[in-house]
Amino acid sequence: MACLYFFVLLFVKRGKTYVCIKPSMFRPSKQIVKGVCGVGIPASIQNLLNVTGMTILNNFTSAYGSDPVAAMGIAQRVNMVPFQIAMGFSQGIMPLISYNYASGNIKRMKKTFTFTAKISLGFILAVMLTFVVAAEPIISMFMKNESIVAYGAAFLRGFCFALPFLCIDFLALGVFQSCGMGMKSFIFAVVRKIVLEIPALFVLNWLFPLYGLAYAQFVAELILGTIAVVVLVRMFRRLEREHAAPYVSDSESVK
Repeated sequence: MACLYFFVLLFVKRGKTYVCIKPSMFRPSKQIVKGVCGVGIPASIQNLLNVTGMTILNNFTSAYGSDPVAAMGIAQRVNMVPFQIAMGFSQGIMPLISYNYASGNIKRMKKTFTFTAKISLGFILAVMLTFVVAAEPIISMFMKNESIVAYGAAFLRGFCFALPFLCIDFLALGVFQSCGMGMKSFIFAVVRKIVLEIPALFVLNWLFPLYGLAYAQFVAELILGTIAVVVLVRMFRRLEREHAAPYVSDSESVK
């Protein structure tokens, strides 16, 4: 039904929009294929590695019994709410970043990122504080077992400390993908899971059996979030130097 709606919309809007469907245009274009794969492949690998990391985490947890497994599952799903919202913010800025990057309006591009970072970080910090203070009541909404609530509250508190850094990391990935920097996205995806988070699961589980597992993502995102800020600052500075000439908007050029 959704596809049918958009096909009808495109038919009604024909001649009034640049978006069209013409069979003659259904042919391969090296530039388009390269651009799509350059951004899409790193993003798909990132999602695959996220699933892999979660699977390894659950495998470690299963060694401690059914209650920790149930608690870990609840904590993961509760933590997915701010996780998905942070991801939504990163996807939301992509069109704005890409439009301004293509037009050379680096000032507005930087302003878009800064504004979004303030909004998303403010929300994430509020959620993190809520999880720290009210972890037990939140977990008990899904399971009344005292053991599961205790485990789940500890896990949720560990997970939530990674959220602010994860938010910055996601925003950085959104900027890289918007600017066609697929290799940077790929490197960040590999570093997050393979280099940092998965090894941290082994080390923290050895140092702090079971409870250390919840802090592996925090360690990974703390390091990667710091790297993301450094890379973004340098990138914006380079772009500002390259577009040092004052930007002239369409309205100003008409005047």
